[in-house]
Amino acid sequence: MEENINSSLFDYEKDFISFQQQLSKLRQTNPNQFIAFKNNRVICSNASIEKVKEELISQDIEPSGIIIEFVSKDEIRMIV
Repeated sequence: MEENINSSLFDYEKDFISFQQQLSKLRQTNPNQFIAFKNNRVICSNASIEKVKEELISQDIEPSGIIIEFVSKDEIRMIV
């Protein structure tokens, strides 16, 4: 069981890094949308996070194991 958790966390981290690397392109292709991202690609996108979750469930994909992020068309910078 611990190996499954480690594998899932590793896959999630790889997907998040890939998402970050593709963010500029995603701003052009999916502006102001929530996207579900896995295995270096967008699985689905919509302006509504609820619709994204519904689409994932309809594809028998558990939303909690997928990168779901809002992609703003403009770069947002936070100064803390």
